[in-house]
Amino acid sequence: MAQGTDLTGEAWTLASFTAAIHRGGVGLWAWSPERRLAQLDELCRAFWETTEPVVGIDALFARVNAEDRPAMMRDWAASAVDPHAYSFDFRIGEGADARWISARGVGGEAGRVGEWVQAIFLDITDRKRAEEAERLLTAELAHRVSNMFTVARALTAIVAREATSTPNFAEDLSQRFGVLHEATALAMRASGADQGDVRLRDLAERILAPYLRGADITVDVADAVVAPRDKVNDYAMIFHELATNSAKYGALAGGGTLDLVARFADDVLTLDWTEAGAASGTTKADGTGFGSRLLKQTIERSLAGRFERTIDAAGLHFRMAVPAR
Repeated sequence: MAQGTDLTGEAWTLASFTAAIHRGGVGLWAWSPERRLAQLDELCRAFWETTEPVVGIDALFARVNAEDRPAMMRDWAASAVDPHAYSFDFRIGEGADARWISARGVGGEAGRVGEWVQAIFLDITDRKRAEEAERLLTAELAHRVSNMFTVARALTAIVAREATSTPNFAEDLSQRFGVLHEATALAMRASGADQGDVRLRDLAERILAPYLRGADITVDVADAVVAPRDKVNDYAMIFHELATNSAKYGALAGGGTLDLVARFADDVLTLDWTEAGAASGTTKADGTGFGSRLLKQTIERSLAGRFERTIDAAGLHFRMAVPAR
């Protein structure tokens, strides 16, 4: 070993080593298969939200996310006898605030010191959340591309019914696509640091403008109802999703009526989207597709609001309520 590189002395102590791996999100733990106990170092105790250095493993299992628990318990038990290296991931807790942990070590006798099987817990929460965000973004992008094709087909059908000539058809369709592009650009510009709040009426009118000559549309949104700069894309997505569904199955498919009303009251923004007279006489309300999940994600998680949608013989009524800020 080169001079000055031996790992001894005050700079290389158990305390400094433990502090270093803790800063990297790595905790040390061990468990006794015979006594069904787990020893947890300080960081592992923080992971499990306990102050006890020795805990029954069944108490730990009870805190694991219900979806992950069966597989996690099988993998944990296997580490007592399987002599190979292992790695299994699970969540502690439920919901969006759950912590992701990766358990890693070598099982069987190779991983034992006396009765204890030793290993590490690694906090991988940030990586898992980034992966989930990437998956959601990919799915959302695919959904939006699909929606754009749906909108293109719907607008083409609407314009075709009204066109009196091929040039008229091409010009009308081009204008409507241009307005749709402007609405998208408005939302994108609002995401920039130099753009302030955006009036929801302006945003809604931009997104609905391509359908104006195919349906009876009323936009009644008070000037005071605005979207903060960092939430404009959320509202644009909501309007676009509702408009796309309507162009497929509802009033915007042609010949129907759409009333959009939004107001502020008691620091709550309430928005009502009501359709009647769908051209096909039918609407779709399964609520299980990606579009419905995206609405739920956007309204409930991003905007901290709630929504409800009802569909009957009279048409569709969608209502959402979100905090003013």
